[in-house]
Amino acid sequence: MFVFFILIILLTFNSIYDGNSFKTILINLKQIKPVYFLIGLSMIFVYFLLQGIYMKSILKALNKNITLRKGIFYSMIEFFFSGITPSSTGGQPVQLYYMRKDKIPLRKIYITLLLNTIFFKLIILILGILVLIFRSKYVFLSSGIYVFFFILGFMVDLFIVILGFLLLTKPKYIKKIITIFVNKTSNIKLISRYTKNIEINGLIKRYKDELTFINDNKKLVFYNFIITFIQRLLLFSVAYLIYRSLGFSKYGYFDLLMIQVSVQVAIEALLLPGGAGLSEGMYHNIFVVLFGSGFADTGMLLTRTFSFYIPLLISGLCIITYRIVTKKR
Repeated sequence: MFVFFILIILLTFNSIYDGNSFKTILINLKQIKPVYFLIGLSMIFVYFLLQGIYMKSILKALNKNITLRKGIFYSMIEFFFSGITPSSTGGQPVQLYYMRKDKIPLRKIYITLLLNTIFFKLIILILGILVLIFRSKYVFLSSGIYVFFFILGFMVDLFIVILGFLLLTKPKYIKKIITIFVNKTSNIKLISRYTKNIEINGLIKRYKDELTFINDNKKLVFYNFIITFIQRLLLFSVAYLIYRSLGFSKYGYFDLLMIQVSVQVAIEALLLPGGAGLSEGMYHNIFVVLFGSGFADTGMLLTRTFSFYIPLLISGLCIITYRIVTKKR
């Protein structure tokens, strides 16, 4: 899967850039002050920190204490495996695996990850609505295929949010979902070793108890929603940081934020890992207008690098380090 992901990236960059493009990018990069790179890296680390705070806070509310470092590690697992798998489907199953290794009960994991998914998708949905209301011109600056994916991605997020709320408010659906999950993963050794002995009826009863506890802590849930919102805004602010780092100021923060959100909405339904190909193409289409043809390639490359490739690299290195250290132990 990782090799396939790298192949997609290489094909994408080969289709967008030529020799002259890379020369122009190198010239443009020399104009950027190092402080902007430091700010970009700081935003990435704060992103993982906030996700770690979320994991620690929700699990603590469910009477399962973890360290902040462990919460950050879980967030990196989610980012890395979501980034290299189609439609970001790999992140949470691998999170589940590592959380079960740490002896966290499945019902607590389920609620923690489900809330996280709802938060993420709801935030993208809210910001996507803002794009349609205030900055739809940026969506339609792109070619028809990008408009199609934006609409499709918006509908996918809407479906996931509705489904998530149903699972939280209608526990009767949970038994069916867990039964399907257990049956579908019965041949996957990585997951089945932790799910094959599940007593589903007992799990559902305990799940209802945990869900009641969450419903009684609405302030905590809202607090974590705000944390997640700020977290997403940090990553969606990268385009503005790059825009200013290249010396531009005509367009404001809201414009660049809406552009990055529109790209994120568009890749939500894409089966390729990390939205590779679609993201670069859509950014390039829009950045030609905002940055001008001379800086569009540089703006696109840096935006994708700081919002996706560097976080992916950092999280991947941390996961590899963790595995090496734990094996030595």
